Amino acid sequence: MDRTVDPQVLAVALGQHPSGLLPSPAALAELIADVEVSAIRSEFTVSEELLGTVWYLHGVAAAAAATDLYDPVRRQRAFAVSAHVMDLALNDPRNRPDAVDRIRVQDAPDDDAPDTLNDGPSRPPAQPLALRTIRARRLDLAFAAQIGYRRCDQDPNATAVFRQVSGLLVTDDVLASHLDTLAVEAAVAFLSMQRRPLTRVLRAWRRQLRDLQRLAGVESLRGTMYGPAQDVIEAVHHLTLYLTRSDVSALDQASTHLRAVVTGTVGGDRTARWVAAHLLELQDDLRAGSLNQLLPPGTPPALAQAFALSDPPVMTLWPPQRELLNNAHALDPATSRLLISVPTSAGKTLMAQLVICAHLTADTGRGRVLYVSPLRSLGREMRQALRARLRILGRKLGEDPPEFPAPGAPTTASDVDVLTPERLMHALRQDANAALEDVGLIVVDEAHYMAHDERGFVLEGLLAFCQALPDPPRLVLLSAAVGNHGALAAWLDPDQPPESVVFTRQWRGPRRLHGLLTPRELSNKLVRTQRKPRKNQIRNTEAAVPMALLISLRPTSATKLSHMRTGELGTRVYAEKFPGDKSATVSAKSIKNYELFAVGAAVLSRAGNVLMVCNSRLATRNTARAVADRLPDHPPAAPLADFLAATLGADHPIVNCVRHGVAYHHAQLPAEVLHAVEDALRADQLKVICCTSTLTDGVNLPVRSVIINDEVDDGQPRTGPGSGRWAPRSY
Repeated sequence: MDRTVDPQVLAVALGQHPSGLLPSPAALAELIADVEVSAIRSEFTVSEELLGTVWYLHGVAAAAAATDLYDPVRRQRAFAVSAHVMDLALNDPRNRPDAVDRIRVQDAPDDDAPDTLNDGPSRPPAQPLALRTIRARRLDLAFAAQIGYRRCDQDPNATAVFRQVSGLLVTDDVLASHLDTLAVEAAVAFLSMQRRPLTRVLRAWRRQLRDLQRLAGVESLRGTMYGPAQDVIEAVHHLTLYLTRSDVSALDQASTHLRAVVTGTVGGDRTARWVAAHLLELQDDLRAGSLNQLLPPGTPPALAQAFALSDPPVMTLWPPQRELLNNAHALDPATSRLLISVPTSAGKTLMAQLVICAHLTADTGRGRVLYVSPLRSLGREMRQALRARLRILGRKLGEDPPEFPAPGAPTTASDVDVLTPERLMHALRQDANAALEDVGLIVVDEAHYMAHDERGFVLEGLLAFCQALPDPPRLVLLSAAVGNHGALAAWLDPDQPPESVVFTRQWRGPRRLHGLLTPRELSNKLVRTQRKPRKNQIRNTEAAVPMALLISLRPTSATKLSHMRTGELGTRVYAEKFPGDKSATVSAKSIKNYELFAVGAAVLSRAGNVLMVCNSRLATRNTARAVADRLPDHPPAAPLADFLAATLGADHPIVNCVRHGVAYHHAQLPAEVLHAVEDALRADQLKVICCTSTLTDGVNLPVRSVIINDEVDDGQPRTGPGSGRWAPRSY
């Protein structure tokens, strides 16, 4: 959020302009922050003043004369600000053709404010524009956001935008029915960098255009109303060929098509010209970010194809991934020790896959690779991603054996094995020579687990053993949470300076908004009653207080804290020794904290998928059931619910949760169930998933909001044994 809402960033983006033409940086920051906060509510709008400002920034940064008005930094900031707000505008109810009743949230400026957040239906939105107009507006906003994100090096957000509008791409109707948006649809599909859906829509549209040519008896549709859209589609087709097959001539052909649209040679479609101009400007960035361009000279073409033609596809690299290949010599077999430390969501998993596949294609004489992760969920994800890539390389992925196979159990030869530290240690104890035979590279993910109280000794011992070998394999460690880079680098390779061993960057893709969910007592409605006298009873009064949930948000460090609060969600009953004593609750009569936080999850789920981290397996189940009680049936999750009913039985509690779009995930569920839940979340079939931390550490999941349920010190004194100063909070 500080990347775009900070007034200093906005001042650079806005530049110098006549007074009154645009809002000041501080006023613009306030406008954006208000939209960010109000987006949590059921009813919010992006004001015409804000939308007009960001369209201005988008236009000026993209104009042909922009180099005279804006330096590169200013252009990048302008694209970042405009993309951020366009992305928000996609969720403006006025721009959503599928608007439904939403949970209402209003501001509660202080603790005594009236109840303002309810999980009941809201007022119906204002009369929407015609569906066709809304569809066109959404596509325009999506393209503007995507191109802005691509131009300001926030590539993951461009893919996330595509997920919001992918249903607007029309392939099952005649071209004339959506000709006005066809060029934008093609560009939106391309900027997603999702090869499968992109290939599908391009194939359909190109076939329809060829059919039109045959019917009209012409070799080209240039000069007709279809001409501009056809050239944009052909340009996108050739750009895709360049990124997936390293076809340099395809890039030249794409440029020819785009210039023809921009100059009006093929027809006068202003929307197509807008799209073509942006794609033409983007070509240098695409070339710089192409995997083919970044791989070292002499790299076999199969390496790039293994990533471009398999799932998940990789058509361009993100900034830290580009820098890793350019500066860290990560793919060089001579790089014997490397620590990659980048934040979560910076593409660390893909970096590991690149190192692994590059090692397999290099002629080192020791081609076997071990990928070690302390997390089984991360190992499953890596195994799934590597399987298709290795198939293209003609290499074999090892089987997924039991954690501790019996001595003498048969094994099959493989090029890559995915293991936990305990599984590798077990193999070393059985036969160290066989376990490390022909191993030239060991990749350790989540390396910060070396500091773990219980499992860290095993991981550190493995690394120490491998380093002590007469001819040690290459070691590549990855982590998002290593603070002592220098010390770890010195331990890995004492002969090299730390900067030669450590690659670290602070780049993050997705924007973040931090908030706090807090149980809040409505103390002005407290009611005390006398308990029935009993022998030796010292708590003679019950204090019943209604409970609400407070949501606190601060978009950036420069903006004010905003509070929103629910109505009464239940009652908490205390057994008092004296007035104000809260050391003991009457559990059977009291609403639990997880039930309060479930309301927060239900509220956030309307803006996108929610992942809620719980501290125990039981808590995941209970929380999921509480969230499901707050949500209606969710038809997209029906196939998963049917599978779980057939696998676990129709009476299993997860089945009813899933029918409401809610699931839970922990280690006691069968592996096939965990796989199905993860795949459903990636396919956008689930609204909320409650899990333990094993799913969150290193696993790539497309979620909009993350709630972490934890106990934190709130500084308030408690009475009673074991009460301490800890209070529930969720982040």
